[in-house]
Amino acid sequence: MTAQPTTRITTPPFAPQGPHHGQPQPQPFGPVHPQPFGPVHPQSFGPAYPPPFPPAPPAAPRRRTGKIVGLVAVALVLLAGLGVGALFLFGQRTVEPESVQREIVRITQTAVGVVPADVRCPADIKAEAGGTFACTATVDGQPVGYTVRQDDDKGHLTITYDRLIKVTQLESTLADQVGKDVDVAVSVTCEPTGRTVLVNAPGTPIACTAANATDPTDSAKINVTVAADGTPAYTFA
Repeated sequence: MTAQPTTRITTPPFAPQGPHHGQPQPQPFGPVHPQPFGPVHPQSFGPAYPPPFPPAPPAAPRRRTGKIVGLVAVALVLLAGLGVGALFLFGQRTVEPESVQREIVRITQTAVGVVPADVRCPADIKAEAGGTFACTATVDGQPVGYTVRQDDDKGHLTITYDRLIKVTQLESTLADQVGKDVDVAVSVTCEPTGRTVLVNAPGTPIACTAANATDPTDSAKINVTVAADGTPAYTFA
């Protein structure tokens, strides 16, 4: 079997993160009445202090640009020959599920370096241009869905699957950008620990921790999201 896939990898910059503004706090014990005993003359009893003000709103969250190379969603494949199984009664051609399953294993391993397990595709799928069907697999212990579209009836397929993010590349990108923001070398780990890839829908939060590279006890939680176009953003939790 030969295959000549074309894989599209999204590598856009970080998306900006909107600011979060704090709310002014009311004055304790009722309103403050300035100068209750007459005007205060500057320098009469030392430096004059301005009347109390509500606390300043917190600074907007930091954000930076970067790339996530391991963001994968779509691959084009060509099954061997016509990519269809034997003729059934009445001459109906069907897609050979074993061929599609082998392609799913190949494109997933090529994209993220993990061999999917328990790959399953339906049998008796009619070979026809525009036809679609679904397959399933397990990648790094996580269920992944694959949608297969027949571009024609000669074995050209477009396989779309749940978005997979390589954890090491996500952590490396975040470490670079958080380190630039706080001006300290940091390392980043994302949950759940021990994963090679994450199955992540656009906007689904990823919990991570940024730690001082020289003092791991000095750390902070960050919330990470990756938009539909592949742009990741983070805020300090």
